[in-house]
Amino acid sequence: MFTIGICDDRPLSRRLLEALIHLYEEENDVVFNIYEFSSGEELLEEIEMQGLVFDLLFLDNSMKKLTGLETARQIRQSKSMSASSIVFVTSAEDHDQFMQVKPLQIVCKPCTQEHIEAILEKVLAKP
Repeated sequence: MFTIGICDDRPLSRRLLEALIHLYEEENDVVFNIYEFSSGEELLEEIEMQGLVFDLLFLDNSMKKLTGLETARQIRQSKSMSASSIVFVTSAEDHDQFMQVKPLQIVCKPCTQEHIEAILEKVLAKP
């Protein structure tokens, strides 16, 4: 099953993303495993402790301790997670900083249904 992680320190932002993903599920008759994390540390800990592997990660950049970019750097160094698709959902203006971790996409907050649809179509089309 396709596994998605949402990492944002704001509960409302996580819920919005999850709602948009659920809307896609309903409209396209698919089901995803969705996990939510309130920090990069929590996400990395779950990957290590539970052996979770995500097909797609939505990362906020501005979080309290580890930023989304720092979290993505660690994920890219992980053997099990290095091939995961990463999407930054951010209010940051400087998108060039994210290129070093080869994100699938960078989306400005707030996300729209069109953004989520396009991202999910792209990752589901991957072999």
